[in-house]
Amino acid sequence: MKKELISICEIEENFDLKKYNTYKLNSTCDYFAKPKNVEEFKKLIEYIIKNNIKYFILGNGSNIILPVHYDGVVIYTRGLNNYEIRENYVYAECGVMINALAIKVTDMGYAGLDFATGIPGTIGGSVYMNAGCFGSDVSNILISAEVFDGEKVIELSNEELKYGYRTSMLKEHKEYTILSCKLKIEKGNKEELKALVTERTNKRIASQDLSHPSAGSVFRNPEGTSAGKLIDDLGLKGYSVNDAMVSFKHANFIINNKDANQEDVVKLIEEIKSKVKDEYDIDLILEQEIIK
Repeated sequence: MKKELISICEIEENFDLKKYNTYKLNSTCDYFAKPKNVEEFKKLIEYIIKNNIKYFILGNGSNIILPVHYDGVVIYTRGLNNYEIRENYVYAECGVMINALAIKVTDMGYAGLDFATGIPGTIGGSVYMNAGCFGSDVSNILISAEVFDGEKVIELSNEELKYGYRTSMLKEHKEYTILSCKLKIEKGNKEELKALVTERTNKRIASQDLSHPSAGSVFRNPEGTSAGKLIDDLGLKGYSVNDAMVSFKHANFIINNKDANQEDVVKLIEEIKSKVKDEYDIDLILEQEIIK
């Protein structure tokens, strides 16, 4: 298999993923594929699907919980980083970092993406999970997304993606791989936008634990309250399973204190969910994705 994969794009074997996930979990994979453009990406997906090979797509490694070892192909999309800024929309490939694009667009005086200046993920991951912050999300600005099903490219509209809170139909349709998207922007007041971004950045720094490895918010907020408040009210800040610990700064953050792995993080998640269920009869929904 390695020979066939190498003929498509750059491949590394028995690859260490610790630097490629924001939790900095100890993790490795059989093969690490690095397509450098959309055509290589499509050829790789086509080959993998036709040969029924286990795989998953990796962008910035945020919002995921990697296993100690992944027995398949990890496809790294950061090489797919082309984008174009037009008068009323932005075209971006799946490997573009959404926060970097948001800063660029905002600095040019365009509104629409300013909510995303602190989101540490790629465009692909953001479209997939409907990433959001400060009362807005991808569903508010997405025009369409191009996906690949292993045979053909399909353009899906915002409506067809069936967006919800931190979710989309793509989570149920794993046969679709995101290639690129178009996002709405509009002319705004540059100074007001920059001031808003600065205000939000300061708020993020003050309220979130950015000094330890984490993958951001662990649970979705239940209707009418926040997951962080529920966890905090139970006195769980600082609660840990080995090196996976509930942040003292933000109770809906799990941090890696040193050498945590997936088992530690998942066990901590299960214990938090159980305690919240017992106390409040609320089933917390995981926002992060456990890769198996």
